[in-house]
Amino acid sequence: MKELLIVDLAFNDIFTTCKEGETTNAIKRAKTFYKSDLDLVRSHKENYPQDAEYWQTQIDKYSKILSAGFEAITFEEFEKRQRERWLNKPIKEVTGKEYDDMLCVLPPIEWYDNDKYSIFMVGECYTMTYYSQYLYNKENKKYYSALVDRFDKETWIDKRLGLV
Repeated sequence: MKELLIVDLAFNDIFTTCKEGETTNAIKRAKTFYKSDLDLVRSHKENYPQDAEYWQTQIDKYSKILSAGFEAITFEEFEKRQRERWLNKPIKEVTGKEYDDMLCVLPPIEWYDNDKYSIFMVGECYTMTYYSQYLYNKENKKYYSALVDRFDKETWIDKRLGLV
């Protein structure tokens, strides 16, 4: 029997694993779990009004998960969805201070410097093989950041900006 992942359709986060014939029960457990958590955060919002804004974000999150539902998928499908979720975000412009802060927070990896730009990744992955990458464009004097796949240079900022 094939091992499957039970994921929520709102965020593609894994709830549990199960065998092929056990998906219905696993999805029921996921719904029960999130309904229980939703009830809990609703009570926290009432009991801790000073943190009502935070608890509302949690209520919104759990409501979105329950509304979207759950699905049993293969690990390969999960990886594909994660890639789409994390690597399809646009490159964002950042400040020089943020660039410097990220350069100093951990030893950088994949650090390259040439006449056009300086580029590096923060030395700890975000998830799987995805890392925060930062680039300083020496020509336009701007700083950029994006989440990239360390082992797929097509996702790197320099490639996406057409600098290579």
